[in-house]
Parts: sequence; C-alpha cells; structure tokens
Amino acid sequence: MLEHLGIRWGYTFLRTTSHIPGEELKDLMIQATEMYLFSEEERKVKGPNFEGKLYTERRYEILGSMGGQRFDAEFDTTYGKDTAAFIVSEQTEGRGSSISRN
Repeated sequence: MLEHLGIRWGYTFLRTTSHIPGEELKDLMIQATEMYLFSEEERKVKGPNFEGKLYTERRYEILGSMGGQRFDAEFDTTYGKDTAAFIVSEQTEGRGSSISRN
C-alpha cells in the first residue's frame, strides 16, 4: 500500500512457516492487502503449489509497535495443509498506529 497525494498507504506483514515459494507468498500478501482495501471478508486463492482460502474476521492485531487488520490463509500444498497470517496496517492519516507512547 502506498499513498502520496491522495493514494492510501501502509504495510503488510506476513507470519508463516509455509513451504510455499516466496513469489507465491508475495502474491498472497498482495491479495490480503487488496481484500483490506475493498473490504472483502473471504477470497479463494490458488497458485502452482497451493489451493485454499484467504479470509478475515476483521480482528485488530498488534505486531511489535504496529497494528492492523488480521487476515488468515488456510491452504493445501503438496506437503499437506498449511497456514499463513497477514496483518495489514494502514498508515493513511495515522490509522495504523497502535499504542500511544504518551
């Protein structure tokens, strides 16, 4: 997510121990960010090495000093079932800040 002169921006964090290659994980991160921007709750996902779903329960989660909406992925791979979690932290107008340091 990026904003300059009217475009929204933020960060997307990934947490996984998945066997899925980096490029496919990058695609899942992009899809989680798109889901956040379009207020989607669930999306079917498929790649060369996996198939499953990406979804959110619209929970807010904190990772270190950053916070945002959590997205989860559950999928089947050639190695069996796997999971991943994403936190989309929008920084536009300071919405993604977590705990006040005051």
